[in-house]
Amino acid sequence: MREPNLYIILSTALIGSGFFFLYMQHVRVIFETRTSIQTLNQLEREALLRREDALYYTFYKKLVDGPDFWHGYEQLKNVTDIEYPNSVNVLQRFYVLPELVAAYFFHLVRSGYNPILQPMQFYFEFVWLMGGVTLLVLYLYGTLLSENVFGGIYGVISYLMFHSFVSKIYERPVARENFAFPFIFLQMFYLCICIGRVIHRQKHSSRLFMIFVLSMFTACALLSWQFSTIIFATQIMIVMTSWNMNTMPTNVANAFALDYSLSHLLGNAIAFVLSHGNSQLLFTWQLSVSTSLFLITVVRQVRSRRHVNDPLQSDYFSFKFILLALVFAGSMQEKLVDVLRRTGVLSVQDNNYVHYCDLWAHWAFQVNVNFVTNLSACNPLYARVAWSELWQLVKTLIVKPYCMYGVVMLAMFFRKWRKSNVPTTASQEQRERARNYVLEDFLEEHHVSMTDMSNKQTEQQLQQCFKMLESCDHDYERYKRKKAKLQQQQPPARDDFIKNIKRLKAQIHRNSDKQRKERQQHATKDTKEEEPPLEQEPDEDQEPELANAEEAAVHEAHEVINDDDETQPSMSATEEEAMPSPAGNGSGQRRQKPAAATATSTASMPNAKTASRRSSSVVPTANTQIFNMHYMYSFLQMLVFTILGLAVRKLFFLSFTQGCVIAPTICSKVWYHRQRNIFWSVSLAVFLLSMFDPGMVNIREEYFPAKYEHSADDLESMLEWIKLNTERDAVFAGPVEIIGTVHLTTRRPIVNHAHLEMRQMADRTEHAYSVYSRQQSSDIYKQCAELKIQYLIISLDECTNEVRDDCDLLSIWDDKQPANRKYPQFCHELLHKQVPSFLKVYTNDNYGIIKMFSQSVQIILKHAKMPEMAM
Repeated sequence: MREPNLYIILSTALIGSGFFFLYMQHVRVIFETRTSIQTLNQLEREALLRREDALYYTFYKKLVDGPDFWHGYEQLKNVTDIEYPNSVNVLQRFYVLPELVAAYFFHLVRSGYNPILQPMQFYFEFVWLMGGVTLLVLYLYGTLLSENVFGGIYGVISYLMFHSFVSKIYERPVARENFAFPFIFLQMFYLCICIGRVIHRQKHSSRLFMIFVLSMFTACALLSWQFSTIIFATQIMIVMTSWNMNTMPTNVANAFALDYSLSHLLGNAIAFVLSHGNSQLLFTWQLSVSTSLFLITVVRQVRSRRHVNDPLQSDYFSFKFILLALVFAGSMQEKLVDVLRRTGVLSVQDNNYVHYCDLWAHWAFQVNVNFVTNLSACNPLYARVAWSELWQLVKTLIVKPYCMYGVVMLAMFFRKWRKSNVPTTASQEQRERARNYVLEDFLEEHHVSMTDMSNKQTEQQLQQCFKMLESCDHDYERYKRKKAKLQQQQPPARDDFIKNIKRLKAQIHRNSDKQRKERQQHATKDTKEEEPPLEQEPDEDQEPELANAEEAAVHEAHEVINDDDETQPSMSATEEEAMPSPAGNGSGQRRQKPAAATATSTASMPNAKTASRRSSSVVPTANTQIFNMHYMYSFLQMLVFTILGLAVRKLFFLSFTQGCVIAPTICSKVWYHRQRNIFWSVSLAVFLLSMFDPGMVNIREEYFPAKYEHSADDLESMLEWIKLNTERDAVFAGPVEIIGTVHLTTRRPIVNHAHLEMRQMADRTEHAYSVYSRQQSSDIYKQCAELKIQYLIISLDECTNEVRDDCDLLSIWDDKQPANRKYPQFCHELLHKQVPSFLKVYTNDNYGIIKMFSQSVQIILKHAKMPEMAM
């Protein structure tokens, strides 16, 4: 891994910047093509946002509608209209860092450059910019792993070809992962750079800068997306496991692991402070795992000082200590949260990550945990990944490259096999001519004459050359290529071995000088202190022993270095056939007797083989270690992302994106530097094949979707009715898919929203969804009255009194309350009959609005006509 020069850095930055701006334009055009947002009015634009996306854009509107940024910032500390009537500190409960940054820069641009700037347009441009950052990092990441610019370009093109799988930025621009993943990707990329630099230099420098950068990326990701902690927890486990198996010096490995764990702890602390004490950051798995890694590193440092000569025992201890450290860190985490709760320093909410554990238990064991878990499992974002999508990933990123490589290697094998089996009969004249050429070369290379051919050793060497010529079917050109190949392969191994021995000799001399100086200093100190002579006798006895040991070590090193010229072992028959004449080393020119020179150089070849084995066991090469570390981390991270994606469909884009980084390594110089032309051809072939299928197909589907329909649920008409016919302080509840949109467009207070992982919100949603059950009207009214609901929005598709599949709300309620299956569905009865305390005031093809009254008010308004609109 060589240091890149300025030209490479500038060219890489230029190409990456081009991809950055092109991708921003790409997603901007796709979004405009699908939504025609420029032709929509304000209400229609805001109606595009659903679920929690609408909720987060509401926070952004509060920030930009104020006279300045800090006015909206203070408003978010006390919001009462999203969990009515409770007051919520949005900065503490939600992941609003992207909205804060976008709103801050919006005020700067509007006050200084563009007074008529549209808030939504600026917000979407901020989203496209974050998407461009993701593509830029992907290009740099792919270039780093493949060690060539084409690898980064290949990764970018793969990302664009699988854009419908790797990103839904044009379908859900406000999704949290669109803001958090660029920081996660940056953290992973910079971590790989740090690993490669540490292994290449064999030392750990710039420690404070590394901690600062990694902690800032970590904190930004934690403040933008709740799933960031899960990703970082898996990353720490991978690094913790792989770093214990490396061949780095113990002090360097400990220093790096300590700084890495501190970066996560510091990032978590920064996120906790900036979020005004978000208690969910105290429950994260990332905090437990990073604390355990910190404890492991500290204990490993202590043990490495005691066991200086036994590094393997320290590694083995670290493996045994991982589980214990995890348990200890987890218990300490729970104790800390409990102490903060008891002292009143922190208002700790319920652990939101329990909801995701319930989801995984529901998928793994097919059990009904609770109502909200079953409701979330039916969300398309949390559904299981289809095998067709998984096959697309495997086919393009794995099957195509390796099948193409297998075809090329198979073709090469059959070509050699056919060529070796083709009988070649050379004429007698051709044989004699080839033998004469070989004889002339032998005489010229070894500086011998025909009179010296009577020497048995010289004659034996010549016969070996004739045997090699015969194995080449008397083809003189093949004979020269084979001989040149044998001569080129041997010297580097011998040179590497000699260099390692010389380095070992220098190290022994340094150690002996150091020990001699220490003994002299110790002797002078002892003489000054006038100690009894009996106590000095052991040191006097040990001094000759140490000197003898040093002399023996130096003498052994000298013998190993000179072994190539002094020893002349006999060769086996196989080795004699394989290496007929090592004259390429020039040994004949250094000695006066050619025969002796030939014998000496021939005898040195087995030592060269031994040297190659010894050199590989003394110091591993930098390329091997880099391949084993940062590439292994990236590959294992892709496997973990695949597992997470198979469990949660929403996270499957992680696997595709990381796969686009790993795919270019098919042409990596780290893997295939010996057959670079073949693997470049394979990569280009796979690249071109993937461009047409599925590349162009997916891109065409993005620009011209066949099944995309905008505003097919008549939501805009219902929102218009709410704005015109309800009070400004009327309290609403309804389906989590649209209730956030109702609050965004009408500014009416709501009692529930789409963050079902919050325990309190899960209970509120279950009460609001009781209208789809078979319960009695009095029980349903009581649950809604506790939440102070005045208007209840219902989905007419769920009020059919029929069970179509397991994801029907009626089916979920029947599983939860099997005793009520004999009763009709309440909302179905409500739409066709008059029910006390419930009055239908609006319906269209998809939604209905129910106004709730107390019993006394219902009697008074019995004959009054409410404003009802039937569509």
